[in-house]
Amino acid sequence: MPAAGAEVVFGEFRLVPQARTLYRQDRPVRLSGRAFDLLLALVERAGAVVGKDELIARVWPHTVVEEGNLRVHVGALRKALGDDQPYVENVVGRGYCFVAPLRMPAVAQPLTDLAAALPLQRLTGRDAVLAQLAAQVPAQRLLTIVGPGGMGKSVVALAVAARVAAVFDGAVYCADLAGVMAPAQLSATVARLLGLAADANPGHWLRPHRALLVLDGCEHLVDAVAALAERLLLEAPRVHILATSREPLRAEGEWVYRLAPLALPPADDVPVPAQLAAYPSVQLFAERAGADGGAFAIDAGNAAAVADICRRLDGIPLALELAAGRAAFFGVHELALRLSDCFAVLTRGRRTALPRHQTLRATLDWSYDLLTHSEQAVLRRLAVFGGGFTLEAAVAVGQGTDLPAAAVAERIANLTAKSLIGIEPAHATVQYRLLRTTRSYALEKLQASGEEPGAARAALAWELAQ
Repeated sequence: MPAAGAEVVFGEFRLVPQARTLYRQDRPVRLSGRAFDLLLALVERAGAVVGKDELIARVWPHTVVEEGNLRVHVGALRKALGDDQPYVENVVGRGYCFVAPLRMPAVAQPLTDLAAALPLQRLTGRDAVLAQLAAQVPAQRLLTIVGPGGMGKSVVALAVAARVAAVFDGAVYCADLAGVMAPAQLSATVARLLGLAADANPGHWLRPHRALLVLDGCEHLVDAVAALAERLLLEAPRVHILATSREPLRAEGEWVYRLAPLALPPADDVPVPAQLAAYPSVQLFAERAGADGGAFAIDAGNAAAVADICRRLDGIPLALELAAGRAAFFGVHELALRLSDCFAVLTRGRRTALPRHQTLRATLDWSYDLLTHSEQAVLRRLAVFGGGFTLEAAVAVGQGTDLPAAAVAERIANLTAKSLIGIEPAHATVQYRLLRTTRSYALEKLQASGEEPGAARAALAWELAQ
């Protein structure tokens, strides 16, 4: 977020707080004093939800006003900003959020100090990853960080961008695509990020510049992002793109990095506190469990429960953070027991996080809703496997009256690309498996669909035939 009083640019607008002026393409925009104060309050907290009471206190200090006054001035502000781009979003029951990307006027968004500003616990265990990616980004013109929801792709990408900013002379532009729902809006979003008109061609403007463009959260726009990336790389030969997505873009020249979970303690060892603390998944859990000011330490009494929690959550950073936030309430032993219904427990994310990162269920809902109906059906049916399975077993279970066997292998390949099925290493025959959290989610869907008995029979028939 910008410092209070700092001049910023968003879309076609330039906000100059000291002069209490908003410009659109160098022409002043008429705003009432209240609407301008409202804009300042939202921009200073850009990306975060600002509560209605807080806004009223900021815009009408020492005055008692009704919530209707706030709605009227929000409406006036939206009208002044225009309807072509949603700058201010209403978060039902909570307040308002300024959602447009901000940058400093006439220069790239400065990211050189971003790494220092990132919460260190969210990058636990990622030193080697950051070093590898920081070496690859200047060498690869299109690099996509791929992984399941909650794996920390966004924070890794931003940290990498901060590390390599000097290579690009500080010209690093970051576009959060979470709020861009229509593919047709993609090019306009990037144009606004660069301070251009919505209908401008960003590739033409970028042509003479050496720059890094970060496209964060591409999975719901994967076809459009792939097309835009290929076009930008052709039109602007000195531009590099760093993308994050739950599946590869499959664009020309793409270099894919699959972000792995944090390392887990082995299941067959008796947890020893000193040894356990060396695993990044445990480090993250312990750091976050003590983040509310309460003391938390791994000892002989809780080591087994902590190790079990980390393994149950597959080393996924978001899941570990959500679990750690509940540790003080339940205690680690009770928390470990309750994770058999992890979706009921892992429900309290950061208030400022995107809705799909507020709960573990919301993260998986986002991925599941992006699947085709046949991909959803195969994922549900594969939940009957408690461990690893072969492609042949998956085809036997995944097929049905609605999906012939010949089509199941393709769906499994798609689900693997989309980070919902993992490939198990160190097997002579390729084995697949679902992460525990993904399996729990898919099993709920399978039970709700009424297909569980049929899928279980198919799995049993396959086992008996071997």
